[in-house]
Amino acid sequence: MKLFDFSSSTLRALMSGAVALALSSTAFAHAHLISSAPAANTEAVAPADVTIHFTEPLEPAFSRITLADASGKPATASAAAVDSADARVMRLALPELTSGRYAVHWVAVATDGHRTQGDFAFNVK
Repeated sequence: MKLFDFSSSTLRALMSGAVALALSSTAFAHAHLISSAPAANTEAVAPADVTIHFTEPLEPAFSRITLADASGKPATASAAAVDSADARVMRLALPELTSGRYAVHWVAVATDGHRTQGDFAFNVK
């Protein structure tokens, strides 16, 4: 008595589906930026922090945000922190910023080890 009787084409289709599912779940494992405050290329009143929301939970030991002023010098000495209530959120506390353009660089390492990074800028009025 056979429990399953698959033709070779049905078996190939099932295997292809399983491979596609495995690959798509791997692609989603990277932590990608969803939004930031301040948002990229906006003008803001001096913000108290930079907050970035990601698609995946982050590994705090390897994830970071840095901020540089228009001349490329670090604009803060503090370290970014991953939110303890939501590991998909990372914040960098800021000192009182003067008017000008600021560049944000972020590195996000998802809890599965995948690393992404990016840059954006904003202006302070």
